[in-house]
Amino acid sequence: MTDVNIAVEILKDVYQNEFDAALLISADSDLVPPVETVRKLFPNKRVVVASPPGRYSIDLAESANKSFVISRRNIAKSLLPEEIEKADGYILRCPSLWK
Repeated sequence: MTDVNIAVEILKDVYQNEFDAALLISADSDLVPPVETVRKLFPNKRVVVASPPGRYSIDLAESANKSFVISRRNIAKSLLPEEIEKADGYILRCPSLWK
C-alpha cells in the first residue's frame, strides 16, 4: 500500500496547494500516474524524482519535471553516526544489520 499512500498524499498536497515542488524519492513506475496527473492538472507545480542508487525507472523519470540518481557517496555523507547520546545519557545505536 505504500505506492497508493504516496500517490494519495501527493494528490492531496497538490490540491491543497501545499507545495510548489515535490521531491519524490523512488524508482517505482507505479507512481507515474500521480506524477503525470500533477503535471497535467497543475502545470505550475514541479515534481522532481530522485532515484536511490542502483534503482531507476525511465518511465518515472520521464514523467517528472526533473530527475536524478542519488549517489552512494551522498547517502554515505548523510548517515548519522553509529552511536548518538541523547541529552538524558541514553545511547542510540545503529542496528548491526544496517551497517
